[in-house]
Amino acid sequence: MRKVVFLIVLSVLVLCISSLSAQESSDEDAAEPVAGPALSLPVDTPDALPAPPRPYSPAVARKLHDTAYELAKSETAGEAEIEQALVLLKAALDLDEGALYVLPTLLEFACRDDSAVDHSELVRRMLEKYVNQPIDREISGRAVGYLLDRVNSREEREKMLEEMLMGLGRKNNLLGSDIATMLGLLMAERPDINAAKFYLAQAYKSNRYNGVAFEKLVDLSDVVLGPEYYLERLRFALREDPLSIQAALNLGRYLERLELYDEAGDMYQYAVDVFKYLHPSESLPASIYIPWAICSYNSEGSQARCLEILNLVRQNGEFNLLLEALGGKAAAKLGDGDRATEIFQNAEEQAGLLLSQGPAAPGDKPQVTAKQFAWFYCFALPNPNKAIDWANKAYASEPNSPSSASLLAYAFFMNDQTEWAKPLVEKNEPTQISELVLGQIQIAKEMKGEAQDTLRSAISRDPGSLAAEVAKTLLKEQGGEYVPAVDPDVILNMLQQAFGKSFVPAFAPPEQMISVQFNVRGNKFPYGSEFGAYVSVMNTSPDVLVVSDESLFRGNIRVDANVRGDLTMDIPKLVSIKARDNYLIDAGRSTLIPIKLVTGKLRQLLNGYPQASVDIVFTLYIDPVEDAEGQVANRLSKIEPIEVRVMRPGIELSSKYLRNRFKLISNGQQGQKIKTAELFVGLLKEQYAMSNRKPPYKFMYADWMPTMFRNALTHEAGLLRNRDDGEWVIKVYTMAEMASLMLDHELVAAVAENLNNSNWSVRMMAMYLLGRAQKGQFDKVLEWAATYDSDERVREMAVALGARAEAVPLRPAPVEPAGMKPASRK
Repeated sequence: MRKVVFLIVLSVLVLCISSLSAQESSDEDAAEPVAGPALSLPVDTPDALPAPPRPYSPAVARKLHDTAYELAKSETAGEAEIEQALVLLKAALDLDEGALYVLPTLLEFACRDDSAVDHSELVRRMLEKYVNQPIDREISGRAVGYLLDRVNSREEREKMLEEMLMGLGRKNNLLGSDIATMLGLLMAERPDINAAKFYLAQAYKSNRYNGVAFEKLVDLSDVVLGPEYYLERLRFALREDPLSIQAALNLGRYLERLELYDEAGDMYQYAVDVFKYLHPSESLPASIYIPWAICSYNSEGSQARCLEILNLVRQNGEFNLLLEALGGKAAAKLGDGDRATEIFQNAEEQAGLLLSQGPAAPGDKPQVTAKQFAWFYCFALPNPNKAIDWANKAYASEPNSPSSASLLAYAFFMNDQTEWAKPLVEKNEPTQISELVLGQIQIAKEMKGEAQDTLRSAISRDPGSLAAEVAKTLLKEQGGEYVPAVDPDVILNMLQQAFGKSFVPAFAPPEQMISVQFNVRGNKFPYGSEFGAYVSVMNTSPDVLVVSDESLFRGNIRVDANVRGDLTMDIPKLVSIKARDNYLIDAGRSTLIPIKLVTGKLRQLLNGYPQASVDIVFTLYIDPVEDAEGQVANRLSKIEPIEVRVMRPGIELSSKYLRNRFKLISNGQQGQKIKTAELFVGLLKEQYAMSNRKPPYKFMYADWMPTMFRNALTHEAGLLRNRDDGEWVIKVYTMAEMASLMLDHELVAAVAENLNNSNWSVRMMAMYLLGRAQKGQFDKVLEWAATYDSDERVREMAVALGARAEAVPLRPAPVEPAGMKPASRK
């Protein structure tokens, strides 16, 4: 045992324990402690004897983790509290190397942006350990970003990312994809295009949901990727967010470009279903119904759906000339001439009326334009005279528009005025219609081969348009055949092999795609219970469920608590976390998210009022959103928040019960002693809180109780002063429980004796407790410990508590400060 003695200041500070009864402490924020005797410095150096073997205790490791978590998550936590929490977390790992649950908490706190301390080395070491297990991508990504932010040059960042990719990236594909993406983007800025493409391709290969890597790779590639790659990427984007209208439209448009009209039409139908789900009271926009109608018109056997779309839009009181034209053409294809005539006549009348009315509101675009009329009479309801009339009007209003010029050229050709059409085609930028005109001119000149090539080019610009339909007819008449650049059947077969027949998914509302459960094991928990819950998110869809910032379920969990009974408290955001440890959830599988419920203000209330009986209602929100009034709901509004109710009955005190618990301090098992420490510390908190006030619930009190509770801690054989070296676990646990307890001079003295303990974790916890309780009165002890204590964690805690450590620790002990003299212990 080291020969370490304490020096005690001769004068005791003015504040004394008698003022304790006049102070109140709340369950949330303990009152300022009464000052105890100022503590002095040890005389001899702590390295006089070799350091004892490192202690091991999973229970203490868990307690230190929880203490650090509560400290850093408190509303008043600042940089100093974060640094103290980090020391506690490192100590937890020292006491139990297998405590892997410490790693994400440690990384989260170490990577906080508001810290002026550089924790790069700590983050690097902990990150290497962390990736050996299933990881939370939010935490790992933040750690990588933290390390990159602390290097000064591009070369250093590149080198760091390359090392990470070789090390961390090989252990976790998702993290490797993120790192490779960052490295690829850096290489593109250099620019080193080949290196950038290499890393971006590696990133996308490791994670097919990495849209950033894919899009940048496409931008950099000088070789056009095959359509199967684009379709795969677009399908993965829709899988990631099944409620994204834009993702559905992007996939539909690409399928339409490949002339997979059946699949494209189904995809647009999916977009329609999503829109109706998200905006049930709004009219379907033209950006959705027009391509849907075009694909229906071009799909064998689906022309009737084109008419259904027309009726749907009309019922909403809207008019669209292009849709009317498609409807009339579809009716004609179906052999319903009367229906086609009715549609075309109605379209002419309605369009003329809207054109005469002008814009619906000042500043709006015209509801119908001359260009639209010209197109209608060129391709929907061919009429040479009306076509030339409206085409001239369109060209007069837009003389520099290639589309207006090409319509006028087509109208000239319809009226056998080829000499006027040709100059318009030659002097303007090519369009589908201008190439159609040129093909007809070439046919008239018997330039069969050139005409076939021109018509094929015109068709390929927009194979599903009415102009392309005319071009296909002319090409066939010339003995030619239009063959798509990519065989749609081959592409469809590849997609079905990769995704099955579900390449185009059927829309299902989110409440049918995921199922959420909120489970607490039990509903009645005695004092001291560390109860928690699990949130289960099950994928009830036939497809993979992705968890990301853009997905259906984004991993955000919020739990509110409402306490009623003997005490009343509402605690919004008791828990607010982002869970990202499960990126992909297969169909029929679920992810379990553990939730710590006894935390924050609720923990203070439950631990600080042992005799109070309370009911607690926990409300779970997934991906919560708040409106302007502060009302909280789930982002997926049709999935209701879930409530769970639990009870915490108060302890019924009796002299026999307390005596039996007190006896456990000397003859109980370790677990019983720990529970006794929790009880008596909690009862002391309650005594302080109820002093000089009327208790709001049945509160048992006797004059002898405070003495018993304090003796449990301060007696020579008590929880803090027991001389048995094997009791270090109890001491650390007890002092951790006392973190929010008001300390008077007697408690300070009992805790202070542990500054001399041979066990480093006991010394560290005593220093933590006293350093926080006696701010400004403990500086000399902290500075001594920061420089001379034999244990790294003790030295780190002293610094975190505000000590100014010497650059080189473990120097010879200094001469005692003036005005202090040694005191012996009997």
